[in-house]
Amino acid sequence: MNKLTKIFAGCFIACILLSCDKDEKVTEDTTPYFGVAGNDLTQAFVGESETRYVTVSTNRDFTANSSDPSWCTVEIIKDKVDNLKIVVTQNGKAEERTAQITVSSAGFDDVTITVTQSWIPSIVPDKPYVLLNNDNLEFTLKITGNIAYELELPDWISERIRQEDGTHVFGFSAIAPGERAGNITIKAAAENSGTRVVVPVVQRERIKKIGSWLFEDPQNLTKATEGKELQMVRNVDYDPDAHFLPVDGPSSNNKAVRIPVNCHFLADHGMIPKEGENYISEYTLFFEFKIPVVGRFYSFFQTNLSNTGDAEIFVRNSNPPTIGVGATGYAGAGLIEADKWHRLYLSFKPGDVRFFIDGQQFHTSGTSDSRFRIDLNGIILCGGPWAKKDDNEFDIAELSIWNGALSLDDIRELEGVE
Repeated sequence: MNKLTKIFAGCFIACILLSCDKDEKVTEDTTPYFGVAGNDLTQAFVGESETRYVTVSTNRDFTANSSDPSWCTVEIIKDKVDNLKIVVTQNGKAEERTAQITVSSAGFDDVTITVTQSWIPSIVPDKPYVLLNNDNLEFTLKITGNIAYELELPDWISERIRQEDGTHVFGFSAIAPGERAGNITIKAAAENSGTRVVVPVVQRERIKKIGSWLFEDPQNLTKATEGKELQMVRNVDYDPDAHFLPVDGPSSNNKAVRIPVNCHFLADHGMIPKEGENYISEYTLFFEFKIPVVGRFYSFFQTNLSNTGDAEIFVRNSNPPTIGVGATGYAGAGLIEADKWHRLYLSFKPGDVRFFIDGQQFHTSGTSDSRFRIDLNGIILCGGPWAKKDDNEFDIAELSIWNGALSLDDIRELEGVE
């Protein structure tokens, strides 16, 4: 065989081989096939929402439909593998549920994928925690779930209403400035279930002004700018003609009241005692006052509502005058002048009593004397006891009460002192 013949024969054989290979490829690509692997025909889900992908092996178009798309949906993905997307939503019901996914392609039997989803006991409150204060003594907590539940409450919280939609209305009592905390535990009613949710509850009350009187209305000298109206108390046995009189205050735009001898105001303070106490032990009183002369007593307040015995704190009849009482000691000599307005804060906390005048602290005491405990029914302001005849009338431009012991920084902030 010559060289040319060999070349021709080789080319002919190569063409035959290439032709055969091409025919085989065409046969492979055009043969229809359709199916889902046996281990993918059952899809078991737990109660949470979840997405999975299943491979439909096919070279033909296909469709897929769920028997219950309300919770089980399918989507076809344009790919050779993982081309069927199955999505289930969270099962909020206390029962297992089932759906059928039917995968169809023309010329083939349908393929059915069975989807099951179990359920998870669920208790869901609408708040992760609750913060409370004295401004509103009720709060709500809405609970949704798929099981029966019971509540465990702190002893200072009570359930008042339980509504059909799972909303619970709770009540609690006011507290003195401070904080208390507890937990609302929501637990499954079934004894063998460990399902429970804890909602922390914190009640906080800050120190705030709960009573204030400015005496700006000469026609209504008991009017409150905060809290309740004052009550005028006159000792008509001592002076039948004694009257509370409107007078000029510290500035041309300010009014005041003159307290007659042996008379006083009675204030309904409304303060809340600390837990375990039936009196008020921590508070601050403010007096903007002016005395006409030195060498006389001027009483600031009295805790004994029968008004017997000495007042608790007063301007002493010394010269120069001082402020205090035996239990606290006296201080402030040289700070008080006649016919001049002064701003006095008296801050009380057992073991920590502080006096401030005109923006500066001038006295402290470690007394815990019970005489400074305020009655829950009220407090006498700006007057001495009936038995004392050596008090004197004086002028008041403002009275205020805070439900806690103010600090030096608190006073400086109120007075604008740096």
